[in-house]
Amino acid sequence: MRRLLWLAAAACFLVAGCTSSGHEGRAGGELPRPLSGAAHFSADQADALRGMEEEEIRSCMRERGHVYRTAPVSDPRRLAAENPYGLLDADWAEDDGYGITAGQLAGRPRDPNAPHLSSLPKAERAAWEKALLGEEKNHRTLTLPDGMKIGYDPRSCVEVASSTVYGKRWTELRYLVEALTNDIVTAVRDTPGFREAELAWADCMAEQGHAYRKLSEPRSETKQRLEKTGRDPVAQRSVGRDELALARHDLACQRDTDLARAVTEAQGEAEVKSREQWRKEIEEYGAMKASALVKADRAAE
Repeated sequence: MRRLLWLAAAACFLVAGCTSSGHEGRAGGELPRPLSGAAHFSADQADALRGMEEEEIRSCMRERGHVYRTAPVSDPRRLAAENPYGLLDADWAEDDGYGITAGQLAGRPRDPNAPHLSSLPKAERAAWEKALLGEEKNHRTLTLPDGMKIGYDPRSCVEVASSTVYGKRWTELRYLVEALTNDIVTAVRDTPGFREAELAWADCMAEQGHAYRKLSEPRSETKQRLEKTGRDPVAQRSVGRDELALARHDLACQRDTDLARAVTEAQGEAEVKSREQWRKEIEEYGAMKASALVKADRAAE
């Protein structure tokens, strides 16, 4: 059944990015990613572009008579290090594990607009939110390759900012590329080559005392354990220590089984159809992304 997804962008734009792990490290750029990493941004790129969008949102809101305080662009390094296949970056796995416990302990950044919004009468607050996120009656609907429908208001300040930074077709192309990326990841995980490599990884993990069959299971188990700790700091630290040790074993087994190479080989075949069918759109998206990065570089000079 097709689903209609409305872009609830408040969480993304009012509280930007993710929290810092407190160290420098590579963003996993050497690991395989679908479509040559088209949907991926390095930490520095994400930080710069996010800042540009925030300034454009503030300007748009001011023109419409609203106060908007730009959300602090939180350190996006952990997010940039994430790999869609679950492959681990060496620097991050050693110091951050899967980023699960550290992320929860750091918490969400404070919303700088919350105090102002709470002081507004109901009608003014609603007007503020409509200016930022738009209205359902103005939604433009995108249909993704899997049939999912995405609705967004091109008149909203969020979309005005996005169009200014990237270009008018950015939202449409971004969601298309993300959908293609997800489809490729799913296809790769279903290939004989990947399944064979994953089984070898599981055997390696078993030798380390971990009974897993899927690459996603260590993360799922860590999240479940963390949820059970409540707010007990001693229990949380215990989970964090176990997470670091587990991620290090995971990384070692990924290396020993050459999992990244298996993913790269499977990915080459899995993404052929997407590259052929959506070549023009992928190229247009890449050009818009490159143009936005040039703007970011110039703004930083």
